[in-house]
Amino acid sequence: MDIVAGVLLMFIVYMRIAYWAQIGLAINIFAIILIWRNKHMRNAFGYLCLSHEIGDIGVLLLYAFWAAPATLFQMDASGYVGMKLGQFGILMWNVCVYSHLFITINRFLAIFFPFGYRRCFKGLITAGYIGIMWTVAVANIIPYFFEKCYFIFVPRDYVWHFAPTTCGKALLYNDFLVGIAFMVVMVIIDSITYIRILIAKRQMQSSSNRREIRFFIQACCQGSLFVCKLFIFYFVSTLGEDKWYKFLTSTLVWQSAHVFDGIILILFNSEFQRWVTGKSAYQSYSANIPVHSFLITIVDDR
Repeated sequence: MDIVAGVLLMFIVYMRIAYWAQIGLAINIFAIILIWRNKHMRNAFGYLCLSHEIGDIGVLLLYAFWAAPATLFQMDASGYVGMKLGQFGILMWNVCVYSHLFITINRFLAIFFPFGYRRCFKGLITAGYIGIMWTVAVANIIPYFFEKCYFIFVPRDYVWHFAPTTCGKALLYNDFLVGIAFMVVMVIIDSITYIRILIAKRQMQSSSNRREIRFFIQACCQGSLFVCKLFIFYFVSTLGEDKWYKFLTSTLVWQSAHVFDGIILILFNSEFQRWVTGKSAYQSYSANIPVHSFLITIVDDR
């Protein structure tokens, strides 16, 4: 009976990881299609969101086609393939982190310095930013090429682990410190941007400014999700040692964050809103979004 119960539990975990990852993949692919279709996302903000979505998809692919099967069949994930896939996961995670930071900076400059923003985020310059971002993300996984420096999925525990070595611990602390530092910087920048919007709300009533504000709110929602993910993973997950508690507060939370990233992007995308409301590209519509104690009315000028 114990064997049957164990197999059943592994199957449940497999279904949970695999199906949720597949749903997330569908959502994020749909989000990319919406970005591509939306003419107002063919800019620096849209390209940064696209970079972020690629990172999300990379992580979810790892869950769907590696973590889930490894759990079901209790595979030995500590071999060469497991280490390389873990390295790929770190790469995609770094892409998401850096994309979050650049999106936050992008919104800050768009709200504070709209004219300078256009010069700082022109086509080739934006491509350069994204290229640097991906280059740094790749550079960060170089230590994982060394034998005792790895990050693997442990099917027995249903969670990801850094190597139990000096190098593995160094990588864990580096990941923790970089994540927390970025989280603090993003919260500070978003707070300053938000205060700016509150102060200058009377001067930000044009349709282009309202669109920039909507993009900022979208970025804030995704940033808040990022902060919650880090807080739960690095702090809440350490409050218990139960196997299922660890699974829920680390693996499931991590996976869910990448799913909800796509959902947030879809909900704020004007193409999706048109499909839902049935309005054409030449019709305008409005939506009320609360920002503190006042409403900003968004009127699309499509």
